[in-house]
Amino acid sequence: MPSYLLVANETAESREMLDAVAEINARDPDAEFVIVIPATPLNLLQQFEGTAKSARQLAAQRAQSTRRQLESLGMRVRSTRIGNWDPFVAIEEELVNDKYDAIVLSTLPPGASRWLRMDLPSRVARRHPEIRLVHVVSRSATRASESPK
Repeated sequence: MPSYLLVANETAESREMLDAVAEINARDPDAEFVIVIPATPLNLLQQFEGTAKSARQLAAQRAQSTRRQLESLGMRVRSTRIGNWDPFVAIEEELVNDKYDAIVLSTLPPGASRWLRMDLPSRVARRHPEIRLVHVVSRSATRASESPK
């Protein structure tokens, strides 16, 4: 069964990410997805607003919410995982345990994306040339169901 690794954080439920996964599923109806959300350290604003108690809790909430969203669209989610705070390490750790047909990596746009400043898509592609990389650039972290009218 074809297996796809979805790696995202703030953009996990963006319209662009959901569209990319839906397109994969349409081409490959037997696809299974594994969602990895890195436990990125909270920024000061999140801490002051009290929006999350910990980075791991926020990642777990996001992973479960993404899972529900994908399953509601008819996609098969095999599992959700909380990854290392460093997304490159999170991907490396996941690839030790499983084989994937592709990695779907969702980032914010250039300028806003810490992952792009880390050169994450290029680093992953160079390290794993045998695995297809699908880089999804999401316009914002807005959930698809909350997009502006």
